Amino acid sequence: MSNEFKCKICDKLYSSASSRSNHYRLYHKSDVSQKLVKMANNVSQKLAILANNVNKVVISNDFKCNFCDNIYKHRSSKSKHEKTCKAKKEEKYKELENKVYQLEKIIKSKKNQKTSTTNTNNGTIINGNGNGIINNNNIHINGLGSENIIGKLTENEKINLLTGLLFKEVPYVELIRKVYNDGKFLEDRNTMITNLQDLKIPSGACPCQTKTCFAYNKENNKFNAKNKNEQIDDIIDYRQKDIKDLYQEMQDNKKIKSNARKLIEDYIEKFDNLKNTESYRKNKEEIIYIIYNCKEIMRKLKDDLDILEDKSVEI
Repeated sequence: MSNEFKCKICDKLYSSASSRSNHYRLYHKSDVSQKLVKMANNVSQKLAILANNVNKVVISNDFKCNFCDNIYKHRSSKSKHEKTCKAKKEEKYKELENKVYQLEKIIKSKKNQKTSTTNTNNGTIINGNGNGIINNNNIHINGLGSENIIGKLTENEKINLLTGLLFKEVPYVELIRKVYNDGKFLEDRNTMITNLQDLKIPSGACPCQTKTCFAYNKENNKFNAKNKNEQIDDIIDYRQKDIKDLYQEMQDNKKIKSNARKLIEDYIEKFDNLKNTESYRKNKEEIIYIIYNCKEIMRKLKDDLDILEDKSVEI
């Protein structure tokens, strides 16, 4: 007889499945129920273990905010939260606060350096406010036309001045701006403008109708009053000559392209014809602003000169 229809409880053999089923019903009904219950319990336990493992997996895949303890089930939810996370804002604020603190320390250190006097061994004193250079009780200033501005420029500065036309910048205006904004040209600042009352210079105005400025006079080592309109014209003439000399020096430099050379040459050639144009008058106004913005430094320099002059008279 085949083992296919063997009773799994008492090992008796039957010829058919129906016979075995009848045997179960008659002799092993309670046993079958108990076994089913046991099997059900085992299944329930396994399902509970499986559910617990699934929960662990889900938890391990949750997304935690990088700034606080919030947890999100989706990356997009986490990203959205982080944009407005208060902890993040506080962290950024602390970081910014620290940067401001460090910057304030640097500024304070720079101020302390500027207010100190140095180089007493060779008799040279650099004024704490950067307003003048005093050598052996003499303030050295280059009079208009005696400056060596081109010699103080780096190669890149020279190229930028010459190619400024490509960007619609006026070379002589930019050169004047550099003189009155860059500390290395301190001794070349020989003009002081203390007011803007006559900023709009009328076309063809008589010199006596314009206000005065102060121009350094190397003969008496003082800043003397001078017609502002005439002084600005003179400054432009000298700086334009610097541009011509600069181009003569740099025209073979490979960094200046052929199209830039053509623009520079046209500009230099036409300059003398621009003096009665509106653009020339606007350039003069801009130059007045540039020099005016340096008035506090120039006032201090003028005062230093006057003090030295008074001391020499007393001696």
